Amino acid sequence: MDIGTTVEKNQHIDQAMACLINGVRNRVKQCLASPDPDEREWILQDLDHLKLSYQTLGQRIHHHIADTTRRLNIRVPIYHLPNELLIKIFALTLIPNRDDPRHYMNCLIGLSLVSKDWNGIIRETPSFWAQISSTYSDTENRAAVLRSKECRLWVYYDDDDFHGRDEEERVFLDLASREAYRWQSAEFGLDSDHTVSLLRRFVSLSAPSLETLKIDCTEPEEEELGIEGSIDIFSGGTDRLRHVDLCNFPIFWNSRLLSRLETLKISISDWPHGYSTPSTKEITDILRRCPELHAFEIAYHGEEDIHVIGGTTSETEAVCLPHLSSFTLDLDNAEAFSRIISSVRIPACKEFDLKCDGPMHNILSNEASHLTAALLSVIQSAQQITLTLGRSTLALSSGLGIDIYLCHNSPWEDLAWLIEQSTKPISWPPIHIIVNCDDSLPFPHVMDLLRKMPSITNLILEGNSDQYITLLSYPTLNNGIYEWVLPNLRRLSLRYCPGNTLQLLIDLAGNRQQGANMNRGDDVQLGLPIKLEEVHAGKGWGEVPFSGPFYTALRELKGDDWDQNMIDQ
Repeated sequence: MDIGTTVEKNQHIDQAMACLINGVRNRVKQCLASPDPDEREWILQDLDHLKLSYQTLGQRIHHHIADTTRRLNIRVPIYHLPNELLIKIFALTLIPNRDDPRHYMNCLIGLSLVSKDWNGIIRETPSFWAQISSTYSDTENRAAVLRSKECRLWVYYDDDDFHGRDEEERVFLDLASREAYRWQSAEFGLDSDHTVSLLRRFVSLSAPSLETLKIDCTEPEEEELGIEGSIDIFSGGTDRLRHVDLCNFPIFWNSRLLSRLETLKISISDWPHGYSTPSTKEITDILRRCPELHAFEIAYHGEEDIHVIGGTTSETEAVCLPHLSSFTLDLDNAEAFSRIISSVRIPACKEFDLKCDGPMHNILSNEASHLTAALLSVIQSAQQITLTLGRSTLALSSGLGIDIYLCHNSPWEDLAWLIEQSTKPISWPPIHIIVNCDDSLPFPHVMDLLRKMPSITNLILEGNSDQYITLLSYPTLNNGIYEWVLPNLRRLSLRYCPGNTLQLLIDLAGNRQQGANMNRGDDVQLGLPIKLEEVHAGKGWGEVPFSGPFYTALRELKGDDWDQNMIDQ
């Protein structure tokens, strides 16, 4: 039984078939000489079922090409080839050609055109999605998945004449166009207005099935994206599109499209010249037109600040997103950050990731801003909130606590303001502290913050500093007795713990310590907190837990063969 298919005529078919046969023959010979006996046995067993040699198969392909006016008819007897062997042939053929993108593309085009069976295997086999490498410039080779349900297509070329490219590129793009109707996921990289027209073409062709779209306009230059205004690539409609991810792409926001989106991600670092920078009003308008959103993320780090347009949003004017469960906002402009977060109401959101590099405390404490109320209200419903101010991260987790990361360049005024809010009647979760104890850490600032937060239940100290213990206790005027700074501390973790600090904690189990380790000339006492239940110590982020309550753990350690070598491990 001969299984054949009719394909469009092009001058590369004969060459591609020759590459196919030669590649298969050579690679099979290499595998037969492989030292792996299992691989040799597997190939030999399947080769026994072949009625034709690979060389004869190549001759049959060559002789059965019937030259007509516009089409080629290729008939190949492959009924005796099991699918498993076909997949192996594809792998053996394409692997040695990966370093030669054009040869690789020709081989794959030829494979897909041999028969319907071969085409189907390329298209349907998840473990072997056919990847075509195409070179449009000398700077970088990009890959596209063709004849599958996913497409990753990067188009970078130096020739601005879209129609002046060589035959090979046109063959590739024509094949992609014919297969676009089956794409459920598409990812495009582009850098010119010619590519935008190609993108519009692909989106239109894939509209019946496309569910996920990603566009990456990396490092656009002024003379390349030379289209004034925004770019509408959805004029043909995309009824099934639910997830959009855009990078540096000035898209036209079609209200019909937005109303059905479930996931929207916008990242901006190099905004194309000639396009206006997005404003806070435009961003909130986008959210207003996306009532079905489940996840939203915007990150803006462009050279120009995001425009703050519009007055403070009142409670009645705020955008309500009832289905949103994940909200990420990453901006440089503190005022824009405040305006956006105070303009949304997200009652069901479980994950917040809020980042701002600008100074926040003046805006946060401004009574005219709704940001304070917005932040405090979402804490009650969210399961995880990460608030990054400068390089300090506050991870607010409902029921678990607020993780505050402190380092030498933390915005102390912002943190102090937040700490003050935590002492107000509004219910905040327990506060957890992560302190990077390096030599540049301003310990007085940290001490002041810790004293304002007596409810801290979780403390993590990292960094190789002998001043660990100064953050845990402070001397009183009563005969050198040291009092515990954090009376409600439940869990203490030490990362990169110095040996003398660990030994100090062990000795403190007996509530006695020589003054040398406490920088005092006399004996001191430290009233360890009764509520402390767990201590972790170890090198790096992989902590070694001390099992059992604090006192039990330390007493067990004093009797065990515990030394610094175990910590270093």
